[in-house]
Amino acid sequence: MESVVRGRVEKELDRLLKPEVINMIVRISRNLPLKSVQDFCFGYIVGDIIVGTFEEVRARYGREPTSEELNETLNMISRRTLEIKGAVKFSLGK
Repeated sequence: MESVVRGRVEKELDRLLKPEVINMIVRISRNLPLKSVQDFCFGYIVGDIIVGTFEEVRARYGREPTSEELNETLNMISRRTLEIKGAVKFSLGK
């Protein structure tokens, strides 16, 4: 993945990990029949990053991401999973 696209995806992940954004996601979850707010927040963030990758590649190159680009996004998420889960737990006061 081109460094500009990677940087934008990383910046979006940084934005999603801000307490005020996670608190907004938690507020959304309150209206849903969920077993785990933590899992919902994690899934929301991961989904947003994957969609963001599609949007960024479409905007920049006018095409869908390649499997290599998607794998790089998944590796980025995997590398930052503990950080994502930690930010969610912190916002939930756990």
